[in-house]
Amino acid sequence: MTFACRQAKVLASFVLGSAGFKGYLEAIGPGRGRPDRPGACPFCDGERVWYDGWRLVFAVILSDGAPHRFADGLWIQRVCCAECGVSWPLRPPFLYPYRSLEPDVAEAAVLAYVGEASASYAHVAADPTASSPRSVWRWVGWIAGLVAVGELLAEAERLTGAGQAAALIPRDVPQDHPKALSPERERTLLKAFQALVALVVWARSQPVVPEDPSALRVWLSLRFLAFHEIHRLVPPPVSPPLPGDSTGPPGLHRRS
Repeated sequence: MTFACRQAKVLASFVLGSAGFKGYLEAIGPGRGRPDRPGACPFCDGERVWYDGWRLVFAVILSDGAPHRFADGLWIQRVCCAECGVSWPLRPPFLYPYRSLEPDVAEAAVLAYVGEASASYAHVAADPTASSPRSVWRWVGWIAGLVAVGELLAEAERLTGAGQAAALIPRDVPQDHPKALSPERERTLLKAFQALVALVVWARSQPVVPEDPSALRVWLSLRFLAFHEIHRLVPPPVSPPLPGDSTGPPGLHRRS
């Protein structure tokens, strides 16, 4: 099988659909039902955990490949440990903490940009419910620096022993026009593309393939559950930006 065929095969696995939120909406919420109460506190191992009210969040996720915004909000049950007093939300698996635009939205947008030769930031961000050109530009940089591709591939090979993981990683970004205005940005685009493919290779190598269609969200969620890592898009600001500075994609902002 040629490299182009192998790459096309792995890219076909980027079919991001519904993450099961419709069933959640029907079953969970005030007047509808509650999720199961945890049997123990994850912070102190106490065995008395009580329901502690609801939290209403507004998020955007993918549904059948298109952004879906919870316009009326999404109810999240909170619980509290009777022994240590710590409370926490029982998030459904399709939500990642501290995000309104969920990881699958960023994943799909970045893939659409780096994986399609004719794509532009404005074209990818054409749907106003999903993002803006600046958001797509920042997501590319975020994903490029998020994972260690070599570590993901090593884990995939350890689990499968197929010897094909590295052959699936793209060596360039398809483009019929210049997508980057500097060699540094060119490398960032390629790193983002390679990271997305490596995540899919890693996810498909698991003994039980995740039901979540977003390999990025699966990896982020596992890191959060195992190490309580939270990968924010940007760190909290420490000072206001200087006037005239731009973090947007090339061509959208100009210095005076």
